[in-house]
Amino acid sequence: MSLIHELDVQPPHWLGALVEVGYDRVLLLVEASRLESHAGLARGAQLYMLRHRRSAGVVRHMLCPEAAQVDTRFPCLLRITAYRAWPEPGTALDRNLGQLMQADRSANDYMLVECRVLGLFFETPSTSSGLGFAGDVGQLAHARCYDVYVPTPRVRELFVNGVVDRSQRIRFGLLRDGETQSYLQEAGITACLSMLDIRGKRTAMFGKTRLGKSNVVKLLVQGMLDVTVSSNNVGQLIFDVNGEYANSNPQDGNENIAAVYESRCLLYYLSEKVGNTCTNSRLLRFNFYERTDEALETLRELLPEDVAESDYVRPLLTCRLPTLGAEMSVSGEVAQHCLRKLMVFWTVLHSAGFAYDENRLRQMLAKAGYEFPFNPGFSHPLRLAAYQAVKGMVPPPAPRNFPDMVAEMLTLLKFNLSYPNDPSLRRDGRSVFDTDEEIMAAFLFPRDGVGPYVLRPCVPFHSPRVDNFIAEVLAALDQGRTVIVDLGSANERIIRYFAKTLSVAVFLHQEGKFVRNEMQDRYVQIYFEEAHMIFPPNSGNVIDVYSRFAKEGAKFNIGIVYSTQSPSTVNHDLLAQTENFFIGHLSSEREVNMLATVQYAFRGMEEDIMRSRTAGFMRVLTASHRFPIPIQAHRYNGQSLLME
Repeated sequence: MSLIHELDVQPPHWLGALVEVGYDRVLLLVEASRLESHAGLARGAQLYMLRHRRSAGVVRHMLCPEAAQVDTRFPCLLRITAYRAWPEPGTALDRNLGQLMQADRSANDYMLVECRVLGLFFETPSTSSGLGFAGDVGQLAHARCYDVYVPTPRVRELFVNGVVDRSQRIRFGLLRDGETQSYLQEAGITACLSMLDIRGKRTAMFGKTRLGKSNVVKLLVQGMLDVTVSSNNVGQLIFDVNGEYANSNPQDGNENIAAVYESRCLLYYLSEKVGNTCTNSRLLRFNFYERTDEALETLRELLPEDVAESDYVRPLLTCRLPTLGAEMSVSGEVAQHCLRKLMVFWTVLHSAGFAYDENRLRQMLAKAGYEFPFNPGFSHPLRLAAYQAVKGMVPPPAPRNFPDMVAEMLTLLKFNLSYPNDPSLRRDGRSVFDTDEEIMAAFLFPRDGVGPYVLRPCVPFHSPRVDNFIAEVLAALDQGRTVIVDLGSANERIIRYFAKTLSVAVFLHQEGKFVRNEMQDRYVQIYFEEAHMIFPPNSGNVIDVYSRFAKEGAKFNIGIVYSTQSPSTVNHDLLAQTENFFIGHLSSEREVNMLATVQYAFRGMEEDIMRSRTAGFMRVLTASHRFPIPIQAHRYNGQSLLME
């Protein structure tokens, strides 16, 4: 049955008549005894206004109108904002009120209730629920043409859920007007969310620490897993900066997301987990020996800023390296030079303490067509001159393994630095070593005592036996799996690196599918915990991947969910394009004012947001909802909240 048919305009639900009406606010005159008979009418409570079929010029006292005279087609939703003081005697409003009051009553028997106009409901066949909502109320009549009613629980449930898409719904929580426990009376009113409102859209969560943001994220992650159990058309990527989605913790027991949905999750850890038995967990590592085209940029991001910008390290990070396996397809001298350049870089890595896997490298080089994969191919005269000058010996046989290759490269590079004018270092009028190789040689043999060990901060993020984790993550997302990146032991610099690297990869991957017309109703949902660490607010016209998420993400079926303590710490482009808001307690007037500036629907709720501090108590605005709904979110416990 529709909302229109559920409206109850019988005397017990009639509250009072209007004395002032406007497009944004109305003023209601209510008998104090009648107001007290309706429990739970605190600030923020919902009422609704209906037009009465009577002449505006008829002066009447406060008597309940006949139900037959009420037009129920367009209920106008109101929210209580304040109780107004009685006007000064003799004013126009005081005289108007006197006409409506019963002769044997005084002002002490009445109260003035101020309400904000949220909009009106109407029936429409264009939505799945048959109910529409307009943010304006159209043409207004005289105040005396309207009456206000208290909604029944069934009507309140329709106010909250009536415009929410009926597909892919979850039971998110219970309707709660304020911090009192009145919302628990009887069975409570369930507030639903449609995961279609979250999928492919931007969702923000703001509130102080320990007040329920992560709990809401878990409900959304779980809801998306539940509604896509058959289609697997939404892949989820979670940057778990506190380790609470991938690991057991006291809040959730053993019911964390990774444990409940183990077969649909892929976990990446920065450090080994004692007792970890998950079959889908892997170490989050970068293979610097094999991913040479990205290695130097990765070093730049992972090194402390003062090290990366030092005069010693900065030249190294400007070098350009060939891609292992790609540029090797060329033949002859060019291919050999590409290999030798990689060997110089491998020598740098080995000298800095990065472990290597000789067999993997041998197989990759053999596949690229190198019969002697660890032979740099230096000419005999050059080897003879270098070994005699540096070591005072004849050259050994050509290298056939990794250690011999490193030893030869060190000898030849030192010779190049010590005897740069030796004729054996030139071939056909050109130097054997190019500029990048000479920079790496200077890095290996510094003059001021600093050595390659300055790269050691990156060693914990390296493994010689891993494949391309970015390709693995993208493949898992395409399969509709949930990838959890546990960054609980990382500092902000490391968190930003992995978040940006994977975000850029996801964006380019989805953009490529869009260009090739391969989207096929498949989505990627990304979750950013502690968003202030990942994408701080930009200044000027800075364009980064997070700004592109805001402006182009919907086109490429990319949705994001980001949570942090306050709106001012978030990229403004992203904030301005956000459709869904989950707002907990904010204590700063500056923050709530900023929230109301970027999202008009929160105007008038600033005081409520600052006063309430109950964990899990959220003001929720989604793509379906046209006004914020106060909801006490269910506590995540691993049990599905999916609605039939």
